[in-house]
Amino acid sequence: MKTTLIASALVLLGTLSLDSQAADLRCSLNVKSGGNVWGNGSNHCSGLDFSFGNSTSGKFYIANASKPISKVIWNGDASCSGGTTCYMTIRAYRQYNATATILYTDGTYETTNSAHIDYETGH
Repeated sequence: MKTTLIASALVLLGTLSLDSQAADLRCSLNVKSGGNVWGNGSNHCSGLDFSFGNSTSGKFYIANASKPISKVIWNGDASCSGGTTCYMTIRAYRQYNATATILYTDGTYETTNSAHIDYETGH
């Protein structure tokens, strides 16, 4: 009986630790030559360049998913359909915020953390 209880507890703890490994929503930002980017690969990306342009490219993406993904529903400023990466045009002087709802092939789902991208250009 004691062995059965210990085995059951170990199985339960193993299941809990798998569920606590949540997927991350991260970002990446590209700026023109000579500019600077802070936070690529994290959940807050900022960039600055002196191109005097009005936009650049960036993306939100899912990292560290512990199970096979069936579909991603993008929320907030990330208006993509499906896929684990959402490529975007990032306009200057605007902050983009996103989350994602991940539908796994085993029928479970989770909503990610928030991620943010902002970009500035000029002097």
